[in-house]
Amino acid sequence: MKKSLLTMITLALVLINLLLTAIIAIAIVPEVKNVNSLVSKVAAAIDLNQNGASTEDGSDGSSSVPISDQTMIAIGGDDGLTINLKSSDGDTHIAVVHAQLVMNSKADSYKTNYAALTKESGAAAGQVSQAIQQTVSQYTVDQMQNDQQTVIDACTKAVQNIFDKDFVVGVSFTNVIYQ
Repeated sequence: MKKSLLTMITLALVLINLLLTAIIAIAIVPEVKNVNSLVSKVAAAIDLNQNGASTEDGSDGSSSVPISDQTMIAIGGDDGLTINLKSSDGDTHIAVVHAQLVMNSKADSYKTNYAALTKESGAAAGQVSQAIQQTVSQYTVDQMQNDQQTVIDACTKAVQNIFDKDFVVGVSFTNVIYQ
């Protein structure tokens, strides 16, 4: 009699579990479809921007220099650049930015500029570090976290002012730590 009662309880629990699983599936599937649709639309918009749609500053949103012609050099050494950020909440915030300078190896000025960047005196690399630090320090921690691409674009323009636009493809942040 006890085995039969346990079997009936187990069967009832299995049926309840099956029913609740079906209800959850019916409730969640339409929401998942909506989220997938939204993600697809956002991905399509991003692809349009990367594949040549005009950005706010009028640039084409991507580099015209093929990746095979791009070289990178780390800025700030192994420790990165420690930068005081603009305060928005009264607290002091810093960012440790590991930046790289992306260069066009086919540019006319590549050899001289690359030599200046890798020179032992480090004057050119110091100017690049200073330009990145001055640019990043104009942003708050919230701006850095929410719209990092704007900061990267501003850093790219600052470094292009030091060298030339043909030589400097861009600046990239490989790792950013906020405090």
